Amino acid sequence: MKASTYLKNLQASTNWRAQFNPLRGLTMPRVVAMLEMGERGDYARLQWLYRFVEKRNSTLRGVLQRRQAALTRLDWDIRVRSSANAATSPRSLAARQAALLRDAYERIANLREAVTFLALAEFRGYAHLERHFDTRGNTVRLEPVPQWFWARLGPEAPWQYNALARPGLPMPGDPVLDPARFIQRETAAPIDEIALIAHVRQSLSQKDWDGFVETYGLPPLFLELPPDIPAEREAEYQAQAEAIIGDARGTMPNGTKIHTVDSGARGQNPFAEHLRYQDEVIVLAATGGKLTALTESGSGTLAGSAHQAAFDDLTEASAALVSEVFQHQFDEPLLRKYFPGQPQLAYFELAATRALDPAEVISQALELAKAGYEIDPAELSEKSGYRLKLRNYALLPLPQPPAPETEEEPETLEEEI
Repeated sequence: MKASTYLKNLQASTNWRAQFNPLRGLTMPRVVAMLEMGERGDYARLQWLYRFVEKRNSTLRGVLQRRQAALTRLDWDIRVRSSANAATSPRSLAARQAALLRDAYERIANLREAVTFLALAEFRGYAHLERHFDTRGNTVRLEPVPQWFWARLGPEAPWQYNALARPGLPMPGDPVLDPARFIQRETAAPIDEIALIAHVRQSLSQKDWDGFVETYGLPPLFLELPPDIPAEREAEYQAQAEAIIGDARGTMPNGTKIHTVDSGARGQNPFAEHLRYQDEVIVLAATGGKLTALTESGSGTLAGSAHQAAFDDLTEASAALVSEVFQHQFDEPLLRKYFPGQPQLAYFELAATRALDPAEVISQALELAKAGYEIDPAELSEKSGYRLKLRNYALLPLPQPPAPETEEEPETLEEEI
């Protein structure tokens, strides 16, 4: 499919689908029905619903943005395999393959966007990137294709492009995905499935909580009218009392008393705990543990460090999985084309390394210097975060050698002996 055709279909289908809000009247039976449709390969409505939940649920949006931010901070590099094949092969082959891959990736104008979109497969179940080529056949963009444009005839069937993003299974004329034109990633257990169910439960609980506040937020108020009020004027006093209670301002005749009635139900509020539990379910599914921002008071910095370590593990795992997708679907075909029959020694990798403490970096540099090794100042500056500059030793006073030790002459023969 040409890029112009895809963009035309994207605009047309998005215009009509934008008129449909899947959150309106959303109930748990509808959610279950959409999840079952997704298992059969009908993804249009489910993926459109995922998009809205990711926008409206603050907890899901927070963990999603944080995981995306962690990936965008990673650098990429072209590595050379340190295997037996690499050891016995000419070094020039690995260098030429690395140069080819580096040039190919540097041509991609939106590589960070593509990496971030592939990571969305962990939330939405799958992600597809369409290759855009220049006149020489080089990939210059990896355009994200919204998930509601895809369908298939079962979990293991090939993907088919649903140009109008219509609900239902693929039609006979829908084109089958061409592996040479797309990069794709799938996840068996998407996070949004759990988040969607938690979001619906939160919405229902929030609705009940709003009703609870409306009913029990203010205690019931009753006005005791002064004695000897004529029966024919009770309605007039009743109307005046309701107006005063509703507006919380006004005057009443002398002798009027105000009474409040506490039914005891105002203290029974299960909704806050229920909402908090749904937040924890989303965070647990998306991060493997509570984020520091959701940690209970009193957990201390130790718990915060543990949460950050778990989050770093997730970032490294995502980076490794995204790297494998590029290695199999981008690197291998390109190396087969330009180095047919040769071992593939170079590959793409996201540098998902943990940030080192500056003191640790400097300590390692000193240990290497004692062992006779020298670190490149630019690399040391990057790792430590300090702007390094070599000292001009010509301007420093030279250290003076220590004075020679002298022995005192013995005064007598006995002292010498």
